[in-house]
Amino acid sequence: MKIALVHDDFCQAGGAERLFEEIAKIYPDAPVYTSLVNWDKIPKSIDPKRVKTSFMQKIPFATKFYKLFLPLYPIAFESFDFSGFDVVVSSTTRFAKSIITTPNTKHVCYINSVPRFLYSQDQADQYLSPLLRFILRPYLNWLKKWDRISSARVDLYIANSKNVQKQIKHEYGRDSAVVYPAVDTDFFISNNQKSKNDNYYLAVSRLNKWKKIDIAIKACQDLNQQLIIVGTGSDKTRLKGLTEKTDKIEFISTADKEQLLKLYQNAKALIVTQEEDFGIAMVEAQACGTPVIAFQRGGAVEIITNGKTGLFFKEQTENSLKDAILRQSKLKWDIGACRDNAIKFSKAAFINNLKKTLDDYVNQTH
Repeated sequence: MKIALVHDDFCQAGGAERLFEEIAKIYPDAPVYTSLVNWDKIPKSIDPKRVKTSFMQKIPFATKFYKLFLPLYPIAFESFDFSGFDVVVSSTTRFAKSIITTPNTKHVCYINSVPRFLYSQDQADQYLSPLLRFILRPYLNWLKKWDRISSARVDLYIANSKNVQKQIKHEYGRDSAVVYPAVDTDFFISNNQKSKNDNYYLAVSRLNKWKKIDIAIKACQDLNQQLIIVGTGSDKTRLKGLTEKTDKIEFISTADKEQLLKLYQNAKALIVTQEEDFGIAMVEAQACGTPVIAFQRGGAVEIITNGKTGLFFKEQTENSLKDAILRQSKLKWDIGACRDNAIKFSKAAFINNLKKTLDDYVNQTH
């Protein structure tokens, strides 16, 4: 079969890009179609010669100000020609699912999330500036309708979690299979003991306002606990402003895998303050034998065994998180149990499940 792959864009490096990297490894000969590429952000394992970009790539500074070009994304994905392929596999949180294929070409969409800024007002407020939201309001109303209409172009949806499966059913009225994302559990391993010199909590996240990292900062400050925050984003300046009077909070903009491994291994717990669609960092931490303290919504409830590999807090508030931190500090955690729970989300499991789901579907429809 001739297979093509599609991804939203490569303007940032996050979990969606790491997930697509694994899909690209499964189908190493498949060309990669995308709207925009910042060549510094694309996974190193993807040969640039495989990548085919849309007309948006020719727009000066488009990769830096990609949100300003939101109205062009539908046109970009609809402009690709997939008539020469038997199967197209798209990976998306936004609009890659809107590609147009012929009746003879099967479109399988691995969806990490429905577009948050269209279906969640809270996240819409954080995705775009107030001025841009005001300017684009009529367009965003149209875009939401277009997104629902174009969602019907997909032949088979594969959700990255049961949480996203519910989103797909609610917003698009479509059923979907579930294949959990790949986590490098061969690399992220425990060191079987915590370093006596490390006594900190850890947060690994993009620093966007809707992620609510501020409640982790305030909770740790109130409890006089050290917190290391790994990540960067539009909310970083405001968050750093909250820590001017303390030396307990440390920011690390970027950490390579080796640095991240050590941070996971020696943390008292990973703190997750946001509602994640899935939550790869939670699996990575458990693979290193480290428990997770997470907001009890979204993918966290599928990843954490409460009281065994982590703890939940029910309200997205400083006090609710403080209570969970205090409970966590009084429990003895089993490193082996955390790791065993993470193995369910290994790369091997992802590859086997994705290939089986895709192959079964293609065989049934041919």
